[in-house]
Amino acid sequence: MRDMETVATRREKFFRPRGKREEKGVEKFQAILKKTIRMALLLLSLSFFLFTVHRIYMHLLEDEFFRVKQIDVEGNRKIPREIILSLARVEEMFNLFTVKLAEVGGRLESHPWIEEVKVRKIFPNKMLIQVKERKPIAILQLEALYYIDAKGVVFSPVGEKDAYNYPFLTGLTRQSFEKDPVEAKHLITKALELLRIVEKEKSSPFEEISEIHMERTYGIDCFTRAEGVAVRMGWEHFGEKVKRLPLIWADLRNRGIPAASIDCSDMKRVVVKTNPKVKR
Repeated sequence: MRDMETVATRREKFFRPRGKREEKGVEKFQAILKKTIRMALLLLSLSFFLFTVHRIYMHLLEDEFFRVKQIDVEGNRKIPREIILSLARVEEMFNLFTVKLAEVGGRLESHPWIEEVKVRKIFPNKMLIQVKERKPIAILQLEALYYIDAKGVVFSPVGEKDAYNYPFLTGLTRQSFEKDPVEAKHLITKALELLRIVEKEKSSPFEEISEIHMERTYGIDCFTRAEGVAVRMGWEHFGEKVKRLPLIWADLRNRGIPAASIDCSDMKRVVVKTNPKVKR
């Protein structure tokens, strides 16, 4: 009997580990099943959410409430409103949700007179186009005539009906402009530097300048509109020279000397050539 009990006890001890392994396998399977169900429910919820959002978005695209009904344009003086709206092509877009601001802005900036533009959506059915136009500071003569702004950007040909009420920048040709753009840019930069200083000072004889001539060897010459006097400025120290010229001009007037040209390119001396055609 003892032998039989011993054998039974051993068999029982032998089979116990096998039962535990089976229980662990069942628990692991149940854990994987629960995780799979949770993932499936999560994916199902996400799919339902995306489907709902898509349906709402499609509904908004078709809703007349968001159709573009008003476009306000600000900042345009030179460019007519009709041209701005034509470039924007907003009428091709069904409603405000379909308007791509970057594309509208890119089309507007292709206009030579537009320096910067901002386009905004104003829900539910409005748009605002804010335009910053380029401001000409002079007319550059390159066989044909072109407007140029304070940054030196040559941006648009001068129209036949435009008023020529800006100083002319002369001395360059289209060939020299294209052959040596670095030198051409340097000359234009110096001319615009002088023009900005003159505009700031507004002193005699520079109340109005009709022409600024750019010359590679001698520098910058300018011509007054009223007196027709040529003033050679050279390359440097424009600010000091512009401040000295009113004193020189006043002295010439007091002495009754009609000046044809004034050379102040050298800071140490000023050379005045008289105009023999003008009686003292």
